[in-house]
Amino acid sequence: MKKVMHLTLFLALVAAIAGGALAFANSLTAPIVAANALAAEKENLQLIFPDAADSDFEEVSVKDSETIEKIFTVKGQGTVFKLQVSGYKDGTSFMVALDDDAKILDYVVISNGDTQGIGSKVAEDSFKKTLLDKNAESDTLDTISGATVSSKPVVEGIQEAGKYLLENMK
Repeated sequence: MKKVMHLTLFLALVAAIAGGALAFANSLTAPIVAANALAAEKENLQLIFPDAADSDFEEVSVKDSETIEKIFTVKGQGTVFKLQVSGYKDGTSFMVALDDDAKILDYVVISNGDTQGIGSKVAEDSFKKTLLDKNAESDTLDTISGATVSSKPVVEGIQEAGKYLLENMK
């Protein structure tokens, strides 16, 4: 019985030390990981608004959305929504820029894990061209024939961003 108690205490001590070491390592690396993620986001924001300065981008908190991950306002230019939608396989992460009336200014795919040649069409310029200058909330946005499983969630995400802009940010 004494041996079981000693082993239990030893295991608890080892677990506590390991947990403390992991917490310490996380506290050291968390700011670096966050800074790298922010740098990657700013890189994508610069693709959409290349003339904007870093100080022109302001992050806005998101209320009640499973699709909208982040929102950035860009002084005098519009609003950028970062969205993550599910698709056929791994889904799509993208940014869409809207003006104050929810007109689509730009669309940039960050990552797309769907099938090459079919689901990956949401990342192509031909799909992007069908979106530009349309109203995200009120216009009909076309899906890609043969790739509706991938393109339909993207279109629905853009429509959600347009609705969110008009209902929550005006």
